[in-house]
Amino acid sequence: MIATGTSRIVCKNCAYLLARWCYQRYWWFRLVREPLLLGMRLLAWWHGIDARNHVVSNSECKGCIRFMKNELEEKSATFRFLNNSIGKRVSRLRDSMLTQQDLDEAKRYAREANLLK
Repeated sequence: MIATGTSRIVCKNCAYLLARWCYQRYWWFRLVREPLLLGMRLLAWWHGIDARNHVVSNSECKGCIRFMKNELEEKSATFRFLNNSIGKRVSRLRDSMLTQQDLDEAKRYAREANLLK
């Protein structure tokens, strides 16, 4: 998909910030998250999805996995099944590693990034 305008995706929280904080605090979280990201990237490649094609006004959002996930939700039954089976558990695990202040900051950051669009 090649976007001609700003992406239609509205983020509720910044996945990049949340993952970065978890990586800094818990070395083993990479062992959980990175294989899942690799699987997503392989599925995205299979379906011809390139998250970098989304037009964003915040340069830090360029290529965000949120764009890849959104397109995979639309195009891949395999991804939908796996995300429904595993995605919520990984999100709960990630959120349990963070403080409420971290979660609030990621929401604020995403809200501000969305306003830039």
